[in-house]
Amino acid sequence: MNRRLYNVYTLTSALRIAGDAIESVALPWSLLQSTGSLVSIGGFALFTHLPWVILPPLLGRTLDKTKKKVRLAFLALLLQAFLAVLIIPLSGNVWAFYLIVSSISALDILHRYYGFSLVASMTFDESELQGLNATLATVGNAVSLVAFPVVGVLAYRFGIKAMLLDAALLLIGAVSLLPYLGIELTSERTGEIKTTHRPSALSRKLILGVLVSVLLFNFALGSFRIFVFASLRTLKGGEVLYGILQSLTTAGSLAAAVVGLTYLAGRRGVGLKRPLITGMILQSTALLIVGIPAVMALFPAVILVGFGGEMLNVSFDSLMQKFIPLESLGTARGVFDALATLVIPLSQLSFAWVIEKGIAVLTASLSAAGLAYAGTVLSYVCFVKLCMTRGE
Repeated sequence: MNRRLYNVYTLTSALRIAGDAIESVALPWSLLQSTGSLVSIGGFALFTHLPWVILPPLLGRTLDKTKKKVRLAFLALLLQAFLAVLIIPLSGNVWAFYLIVSSISALDILHRYYGFSLVASMTFDESELQGLNATLATVGNAVSLVAFPVVGVLAYRFGIKAMLLDAALLLIGAVSLLPYLGIELTSERTGEIKTTHRPSALSRKLILGVLVSVLLFNFALGSFRIFVFASLRTLKGGEVLYGILQSLTTAGSLAAAVVGLTYLAGRRGVGLKRPLITGMILQSTALLIVGIPAVMALFPAVILVGFGGEMLNVSFDSLMQKFIPLESLGTARGVFDALATLVIPLSQLSFAWVIEKGIAVLTASLSAAGLAYAGTVLSYVCFVKLCMTRGE
């Protein structure tokens, strides 16, 4: 049954990602046009990420304690569809706009955590986990690759009314879950494997090191979006180019999922650490490029961000799914996401503020790249120690 639910989740994720494309283009561009300020984009990031700072530990714990997890995913998609319609007439009120964006983001947590737990219930094997996560990433990126250029045109033509299409996609996803609302999600992992891989105690210094490295890296990378908007905000039809850049980011992610992770998943001994650190290095390099004062520099930068981000995200998901018990996986992921997400809106607000105060975009991007590389080095040291403590 879990395999069947995995296939359904692949479908709902594809629909959700198409809706995400609409939201990530139509909503911030509508806000930017109405306010004319980069700080408003920082505010959009703040209210988008705020639920990921406050709610993940609570929602993760709720998911852990709920056997019929499909119902929560269904409810999340249904309510998101309602909010996607509601934001259209209320878009002129900035604070109502921010509140609805926060609510949509909060509901997205439930749907994603449901899928995270679903994959974790299926296997402990590193290669199989990488394969399952890479398949989800491949499908999602393929959808985004097609969706973003279309969404850029729709946002330019219809503005925030493009959210009606988002609502329709979310409703289709909710309907696809109706036959499974009474199903209980159970683990297919064997007791022998679970005993072998039960996590051992980690030192507080190691845990602190991982958290510091993640916070440092996420703060640096969070600035990337501000650098892109800073380059595009004076261009007529910037929405269309932004959609194309988003598509190229997805192309990089798709290449990582298909060429990189799917291939590596079939090779024993590759592990999870090397793809993860490689992804961080690539994304740090993108920050070196994005600040160059030429629109053409954005193209290689977004491709590197997409490729590196997919390798990092899929490998980290597999790492957590392997070592954290299913009964506490949602809670653990929630705590981690809250801490990791906290710094992103702070980063965007900070870098938007310094740019509008006259600091050159290139100078700001070089500073961000330096922080990202520092976070990468610290992460490498921590993961080496983690593998040593587990005898790997």
